[in-house]
Amino acid sequence: MNRLFLPSITLILMFACGKKQQNEFSTYKGYAQGTTFLIEVDGENDYSTSIDSILKSIDKELSLWDSLSWISAWNSGKHHLPLGPHALYCWQLSENYYWQSDGYFDPSLGPLIQFWGFGSSKKGFPEKVDTLVLNQVRNLVGLQRVLQFDSLRKLLSPRGLGVNLDFNAIAQGYSVDVVADFLEKNGHNNYMVEIGGEVRCRGRSPQNEHWKIGIDKPVSKNEDRTLQAIVKVEGGLATSGSYRKFYEKGNKKYAHVIDPMTGFPVSHQLVSVTVSARTAAQADAMATALLAMGTHPAIAFSKNHPDLGVFLIYEEAGEWQTWVSEKMQDRLVESLK
Repeated sequence: MNRLFLPSITLILMFACGKKQQNEFSTYKGYAQGTTFLIEVDGENDYSTSIDSILKSIDKELSLWDSLSWISAWNSGKHHLPLGPHALYCWQLSENYYWQSDGYFDPSLGPLIQFWGFGSSKKGFPEKVDTLVLNQVRNLVGLQRVLQFDSLRKLLSPRGLGVNLDFNAIAQGYSVDVVADFLEKNGHNNYMVEIGGEVRCRGRSPQNEHWKIGIDKPVSKNEDRTLQAIVKVEGGLATSGSYRKFYEKGNKKYAHVIDPMTGFPVSHQLVSVTVSARTAAQADAMATALLAMGTHPAIAFSKNHPDLGVFLIYEEAGEWQTWVSEKMQDRLVESLK
């Protein structure tokens, strides 16, 4: 299957090298939803079939690359189909995060994502940006204007033709949460679930230590990966970055993250946002929203939401600079140069 989600993050899982494993853990790793996954959980239960079933059930509702999924059917005009449990919960989360982020997280951005060539249509970057066409596309975006939800019938209706849904900025974090919740319901208090870089951790690692995750330094895809920082994780963690997935046209780079306020790909100096939150879905959504905002609005937002841990990397005078929120500072194990 082609990639379900478009990852702009790279998190390196940091395990204690050379340290003896003190507790019995089971490891599950493989390929799902167009990316890799790694799960470590205490105990020796075999959850392979259950995990595979969970991920496939999410795909059947949220995969933009599966022509038979609920979201593909909805985007093709079949608006009479009620939302399944995964789509419904993602919609409810998305609506909440839309308002929380002042519209910077928006699942109705599909038309703009397609316009700029970052969607499933694979039509590529536009040779010439027609501002008239772009403004017409922008009229199809804006959750509060273009979508109406009937909670009794569980139906989502567009207010006009051409409205398009895209849950990619939250669906992978949501998938992590569904697997993590499954593990907790089965009595597990020590685990790490990672899908495509989105993470949720609880309890202790096999070495009886805090789970530790490495945050990548923003380098191009052709350069070797190096770490910017290492953080302890309890709950969800996600990173959104503009430094690996972009189009380059002329002397300008166009990042894959769209600014909902302008309709253009972001072009500011903020290149990487890592967020820790209670769930992976919240971390995923807020990382995307903060990256769209830019450095100073993201800092202001983070200060007004002290429940979030935030690690920003931005460019200033040709050098990488970092900003770390108070909550993330408490989780910081090491900050690397």
